[in-house]
Amino acid sequence: MAIVSKRRKEDPNIRWFGKARFGMFIHFGLYALLGRGEWVMYHERIPRREYERLAKRFNPTRFDADEWVDLAISAGARYIAVTAKHHDGFCMFDSRHTDYKATNTPFGRDLIGELIRACHKRRMKIVLYYSQPDWHHPNYVHRRGAFKDLQNPQPGDQPDWGKYQEYLENQVLELITRYGRMDGIWFDGSHKSERDWRGRRLYRLIKRHQPWAVVNDRARYGDFFTPERSLPEDLTGYLFEACESVDTTSWGYKEKGSALHNVPYLVESLVRMAAAGGNYLLNVGPKPDGTIPAEQARRMREIGKWLRRNGEAIYGTRECRIVTGSPDILATRADLSIYLHLLRWPSRDRLLIPGVRSRPIAVQLIGCRKPLEARLTAAGLEIAGIPALPVEASVNVIRLRFDSPPRLHFAKGTRPTVKTVRLQQGRLSFLSAAEAQLHGFGVKGTRLRLRTSMLEGGAHREARPCISGWSALEQFATWKVSSPRRQQYRVAIRLSCPEPYAGSKFAIEVRGSRLLGHVRTTRSFDDFDTQPIGTITLPKGTSAVSLKATYLPYGYVFADIQGIELKPVRGR
Repeated sequence: MAIVSKRRKEDPNIRWFGKARFGMFIHFGLYALLGRGEWVMYHERIPRREYERLAKRFNPTRFDADEWVDLAISAGARYIAVTAKHHDGFCMFDSRHTDYKATNTPFGRDLIGELIRACHKRRMKIVLYYSQPDWHHPNYVHRRGAFKDLQNPQPGDQPDWGKYQEYLENQVLELITRYGRMDGIWFDGSHKSERDWRGRRLYRLIKRHQPWAVVNDRARYGDFFTPERSLPEDLTGYLFEACESVDTTSWGYKEKGSALHNVPYLVESLVRMAAAGGNYLLNVGPKPDGTIPAEQARRMREIGKWLRRNGEAIYGTRECRIVTGSPDILATRADLSIYLHLLRWPSRDRLLIPGVRSRPIAVQLIGCRKPLEARLTAAGLEIAGIPALPVEASVNVIRLRFDSPPRLHFAKGTRPTVKTVRLQQGRLSFLSAAEAQLHGFGVKGTRLRLRTSMLEGGAHREARPCISGWSALEQFATWKVSSPRRQQYRVAIRLSCPEPYAGSKFAIEVRGSRLLGHVRTTRSFDDFDTQPIGTITLPKGTSAVSLKATYLPYGYVFADIQGIELKPVRGR
């Protein structure tokens, strides 16, 4: 079953999410007191007992839920996502299942409850971030070497995964039943498996109580993908939300030394996400007193000003992958209008859009009173009369309005050339990573990718491609092979996988035949080992050899694969 299904995009209960396009993320917790980002406990290896003392100082006296909501409204955000519990385990809500919470500090208030009430009052949708990893809870099981897990045992640790799963589920249940309508749960623990997080079970629990709530993919089962700080690969047909922070290096508050993204970059990022068919979730990190840093707030308000003028080209639109003639022109679509987003101001007073093959009834540069001219040519739609200067400092938008559905020419996706590996009778063949087709999506909407590895040994190191980025059972690789006759082959796989990630199980399949194997340890991800698997029969002619992970103990690492060896078994 897929991490995210295309069918979920059609769920009428969560249709609001696909139309919202822009949300405001808020990371706030104990870490704000240190002013060195939300991962400070982990990166600086602050002992748990020392970090806990921050709770005695937590008192954001200037926190005002209405001011946070006001900022989101001013920014043009259609929903707020806020950290109810981050990786440090400190709860910003009044949980019955722990004493490590905001109501047991000098602040003494349920910050999440106050924010939810403020959102309900202003009809702002609210999504709660909840971290499954927990650096504070004694029952959480840390795996040495695993991402997001503490590397040193802490006093009071009582590892018990079953008890921790129960704690996690009880807290999620609190969040979705205590505060009235909830519009989403945003998990953040993609480094373990769906079985570890019980992602399907949590998903069903949330939907039973809050059917209109969206659930992201980081418990390994949800409604939408969550690429981070990057434009995702093509996720057409899926719900997705790309998250970014105004701060270039951190999500939580940093007191000094942090650069901020500027407004043109942020507006362009918002446009790129909308043009790809997804949402943009932009983060701010409040200061210890509960106020949002002035320069971060200023950037959010400037985005809001742009949206008040150009929001019709963002909200409720869908992707429109027409041929625009330039990578600096993107398109969105709503009803009988197409919006051309000019990421760079044209060098001339006219544009040619090859993908539009109908003449619009009106062409307007949004923000400019004078209409533009349009002429249909054999090469596409020519737009003339573009002013010498832009009306916007960042992205400018041209609206094309039609009286009936226009004829459009869409950009074709680039399909990789599928090479057939021709097996030579009686000779060993190698199916290399570069010859594979890569399929499926992992957590955050990632795909398998090729990276260059260095073959160790000798005075020279040889660069070789390998398949990397396995993070879900839904991802797999195939090779197209042609055998001169029906033939048995001894199969071996060339891979790398250091501790602690070894132990994954996998299958190699050809037309109903299946070989099972497991990943043994190598010294590093650049130290490759050839591991024999068994014998398999290939039919005469063309067939597909598939490599699929069947069990990922860490939930997000299989191995890096250089390829598969096929050695013919000689007849007796």
